[in-house]
Amino acid sequence: MNQNVNSKENQILTDRQKCLLRSIILEYLKNAQAVGSKVLAEEYDFNLSPATIRNEMAVLANLGYIEQPHASAGRLPTEKGYKFYINDIIDFDNSIPDQKIKMMQTLLSENYQSLDRMLSALHSFLAKVSGQLSIIAEPDYSLGILNSIQIFKIEGDKLLIVVNLEGGLEKTFSLHNTYALTDAQINALNRYVNTRISGMPIDTIEKKFFKDLILDAQKESFIYDILSEIRKLLHEVRNYNISFEGESGFVSQPEFDSQEKIVQLLKIIDQKEDFLKIFQDYSTEDYTILMGDEIKGSEFRDLVLIFAKYEVIGLPGFIGILGTKRMNYRENIPMICFASRMITEITTKGTIMPCMNAVKI
Repeated sequence: MNQNVNSKENQILTDRQKCLLRSIILEYLKNAQAVGSKVLAEEYDFNLSPATIRNEMAVLANLGYIEQPHASAGRLPTEKGYKFYINDIIDFDNSIPDQKIKMMQTLLSENYQSLDRMLSALHSFLAKVSGQLSIIAEPDYSLGILNSIQIFKIEGDKLLIVVNLEGGLEKTFSLHNTYALTDAQINALNRYVNTRISGMPIDTIEKKFFKDLILDAQKESFIYDILSEIRKLLHEVRNYNISFEGESGFVSQPEFDSQEKIVQLLKIIDQKEDFLKIFQDYSTEDYTILMGDEIKGSEFRDLVLIFAKYEVIGLPGFIGILGTKRMNYRENIPMICFASRMITEITTKGTIMPCMNAVKI
């Protein structure tokens, strides 16, 4: 787990200050407006005067849990305040409503035979129920051991390339059969490739070994060209496929109240290499919560990234959400952890079928 929450420091708060901080955060989560002492005195049963509340809010501000955007405004929770709240409210056993657990279990049971469909279903589900952007990184196939590469003729002038990894995972691609290869030539090509690279890690094949294999094949131009294309496919396989999904209501939140902010968001989700690096940096954690600048740079200041690692036959992938700081942490964090755990458990049992996406080059 990585929350960057200092529980010992939280202990210096009095019970009254903790109650006030929770209420400030809840009020801000609900209304996206700076919270003043008058609202707290009228809406919450503290039995305290506005003056006493203001004094306690000043203490919380000095400790860094809340801030005042300008002199005449109320208070907003800081990242430190959010982290206190998360540490305070998360209950992994009871935070997810039974209805949502049943919905997730139904999705998993209906799609357990296809990793593609299962990830897609969870992707859409997380986006819908969280109101944020769901994010999924497919398993890191570069760590997988190649079992075989099979080349088949299909309709017209196309070839089907099936990359099969140990454990049963597959990726499929299609190529144009520009050389009009015969069945005998395709069989010879299958033997030529598999006798040289079967049993090796994808990463090693694509980075090191394939260069020598292609050079060795230069005397046969059709073998050389097709091997060059297969190398591109292996490069595709060894890259994480990271995708985002969200409901239209996500950008209607106050945090995206201008065209400039929406454009900024689109630029952020286009930085897939940055997200990949973040996932890899925290790959040893059960789950990770990063806020604002902790993610990467000031453009993320209003956002939070929550993700967890799952495994498919030992290959790591990641699932999570990117959203505003005013999200429902109580449900979202346990849901992400539950989803990642279930993906790992289902695929470990060997009931999952491989991804069968066809990618055209």
